[in-house]
Amino acid sequence: MWEKGKRDNNEDSLVFWHFSKGRKHKIMAVVCDGIGGLEKGEEASSYVVRQFANWYMTQGYKLPLDKQVKRAQQLCFQVHEEIKNYGKEGGFRLGTTMTCIFMDSKKIAWVHYGDCRLYLIRKRSIKVLTKEHHHRNGQLEKALGVGEWHLFDQGKMRLKRGDKILLCSDGLYRNLAIEEIKNWSKREISSERQANRMLRQLLEIKQNMGEKDNISALYFGYMTKEHRGSL
Repeated sequence: MWEKGKRDNNEDSLVFWHFSKGRKHKIMAVVCDGIGGLEKGEEASSYVVRQFANWYMTQGYKLPLDKQVKRAQQLCFQVHEEIKNYGKEGGFRLGTTMTCIFMDSKKIAWVHYGDCRLYLIRKRSIKVLTKEHHHRNGQLEKALGVGEWHLFDQGKMRLKRGDKILLCSDGLYRNLAIEEIKNWSKREISSERQANRMLRQLLEIKQNMGEKDNISALYFGYMTKEHRGSL
């Protein structure tokens, strides 16, 4: 889901790639949220997504999970410096947050920079796997292309059948209680169409709450045996 909301521009960007061979599945999912208080937030977020997509499609999908994470760190530093230099040359500032997921069969790893959010939904429980990088005054502490370079947060875990993953920008989760997401996610995902319909339901909830920000989200799952052919 990629929605402009009530903003003039959509400064969010996202990408989802799924490769499968037999019972083996590999996924890369990225959500970036361009910083709205700076100029050209949409350029920063779309640039990061393009760089990750080009790398993953040509090389990244061949690598084991740990090497994907290591290369992601190098790529993040590269795009951080490139965005900063682009802004200096043009006389403006721009930046973006970024959360990226790599999935390889039963294993998942993530890298995180900023305030997008990653949820794990497992049976009747829901857990936030990332933390927001904010100062006490609410300003972002980490963003690609802005300020000094910081190592990103990272993590990994094994998935269980029936696990669901929700990756989203802050326009979706802001003021949305975890209980609402838990209740929303109780149904099994059996197709991409169903996942899209479910995301639309969350979008309607946020619109009814008066949300004005861009909203981006990716929702997928590690299927139960009867849905083994889908993610």
